[in-house]
Amino acid sequence: MKTRITHSFSTRISLYILLAAGTIFLVAFIIFYHSARNLVQKEAEEHGETSLSNTILQIDDVLHSVEVAVRNTAWLIPEHLDEPETMYAIVQRLLEQNPIISGSAIAFEPDFFPREGKFYAPYAYRQEEQIVCKQLGTENYDYHYMDWYQIPKLLNCPYWSEPYLDTGGGEMMMTTYSLPLYDSAGNLYAVFTADISLEWLTQKVNSLHVYPHSYNLMIGRSGTYLVHPYPERILNETIFTATLDMEDQTVAEVGRKMIAGKQGFETIFNDDSLSTSYVFYAPVLRTGWSMAVVCTYKDVFADVDQIRTVVLSVALAGMCLLLFFCIYIIRQLTSPLTKLADATREIAKGDFTSPLPPIRQKNDELGKLYDAFAHMQHSLVDYIRELKTTTANKERIESELRIAREIQMGMIPKIFPPFPDREDIDLYATLKPAKEVGGDLYDFFIEGDVLYFTIGDVSGKGVPASLLMAVTRSLFRNMAPHVQEASRIAGSLNNSISAGNESSMFVTLFVGILDLKTGRLRYCNAGHNAPVFLSSGKAEWLPVLPNLPLGLLEGFGYREQEIVLPGDATLFLYTDGVTESENTAKELFSEDRLIEFLEKQIHEAPTGLVNGMMSEIDKHAAGTEQSDDITMLCLRYTSNSL
Repeated sequence: MKTRITHSFSTRISLYILLAAGTIFLVAFIIFYHSARNLVQKEAEEHGETSLSNTILQIDDVLHSVEVAVRNTAWLIPEHLDEPETMYAIVQRLLEQNPIISGSAIAFEPDFFPREGKFYAPYAYRQEEQIVCKQLGTENYDYHYMDWYQIPKLLNCPYWSEPYLDTGGGEMMMTTYSLPLYDSAGNLYAVFTADISLEWLTQKVNSLHVYPHSYNLMIGRSGTYLVHPYPERILNETIFTATLDMEDQTVAEVGRKMIAGKQGFETIFNDDSLSTSYVFYAPVLRTGWSMAVVCTYKDVFADVDQIRTVVLSVALAGMCLLLFFCIYIIRQLTSPLTKLADATREIAKGDFTSPLPPIRQKNDELGKLYDAFAHMQHSLVDYIRELKTTTANKERIESELRIAREIQMGMIPKIFPPFPDREDIDLYATLKPAKEVGGDLYDFFIEGDVLYFTIGDVSGKGVPASLLMAVTRSLFRNMAPHVQEASRIAGSLNNSISAGNESSMFVTLFVGILDLKTGRLRYCNAGHNAPVFLSSGKAEWLPVLPNLPLGLLEGFGYREQEIVLPGDATLFLYTDGVTESENTAKELFSEDRLIEFLEKQIHEAPTGLVNGMMSEIDKHAAGTEQSDDITMLCLRYTSNSL
């Protein structure tokens, strides 16, 4: 029996450790510490979830009361549409009867009251102890493009906005409940709103004190902080901002679950490896926000730590005895391992034929380890051979991708100026893929005195997007000369792409047909970014109708629009890779920067505008890796009469 035991390396080590540590450490530490910790954690979870649910119910009750107040007041508006000035009394009455509401507006559609002008939005808000009324809409405060107006209009339902800093209205951080109003024909004519100060929401959230050192936070639908212990983060950072440099991505996972409206509990191990936090989170279903309570390890396990100290004191005495005992035994057993480690270092240096040291016993775990190292030597030789083959294959694939990029770039026009013999049109374009191949496209050509041009963006990136880009460009080039209507071109492209579109990919596209004799421009926008129209020293968005992107719905009826370009007019077309270019701080280039640059450089030729815009994007990105294809097309029309 003794001979059989000494043949097993693992048995010898296990017996020595179990005899010394089994009765001292396992009984004291496992029984007392783990049982106490599990009990305390369960109680903490129940306490945190209950407290959080009660606070959310209180918030939900207030939000519900605001919705009820708005709906119960809304019936007065259609009764007094013949008296526009009465709207001020309605919003003032809503504030008088509901102290929680900090402001209210009845924002009408443009020119609903011709006498009142394009903007008519009676607004009442609290100023100190008084209720003050004013006209909300101005040229500088076009509420028709605000989220609280646009989103309920598009969704055809009431809507709680994300909290925001309202400048020009309530002059505070607030959230807005918007109720769209419709006439008897079902047409929207106004949006009735009620504002709640973010200060009230902060006070309500911070009224929850689960533990002495716990803190509370709330995030919006996109993860933006609405309530946070650090005020500077509110509306300026998201729950994902702090996770960018974290090794433990639990916080990011919690953020995703909170945005998804889930309820639960998570344990977060902080990067210092010395502290742990416990997060309880639950959604505010009425608004899509989510609230969380963060408790420290010290808050939850203060009592159980005292028990742990006692258990560890007992275990420490046993570990001291075990230490001296193991040092002697392990030194005797690991001598062959030391020699094997020396041989392994030689192998690691590249000498795969280095001999392994001999061992006396080959029928125990040490013998198995020896056999494993011998097998490793042979495997490494095979691996190096396979690695060389894999590297060669990778280089071949990269070479093929480079060729694919050259083919793709060769499909789009790249000789500029494209029409040197014409004085009525100047055009320049560029395409910069984010990967080896991309999904953006542009094209243009002249038939007679008609310029056909297009710009588009295929969903996704890489090879699949590049293939659909090539198909779309070829279809446009083949269809356009035979069709005189931009909407029919878009419709034909849509039907061709939709047929057999099993991957559900789509294309946003802008199609334009410019008569160079008359300056008449017919165009159709299929879900693409609106172009910028430059004329008379101004840069403005070209009005576009909300058509669907190509490939989503076969047979969709596309609508086209028409304008007559004045002499010396410029159109700037682009894809979303321009405005969504990010810098190291995750800030977008934005449409505002786009307009600002174009207005400053409005007299530049198309080549200067496009190259200058690309320089501005590179300056903004500051070396950040490009995440999306960037495409721009600029054309300047000069009337023959000039």
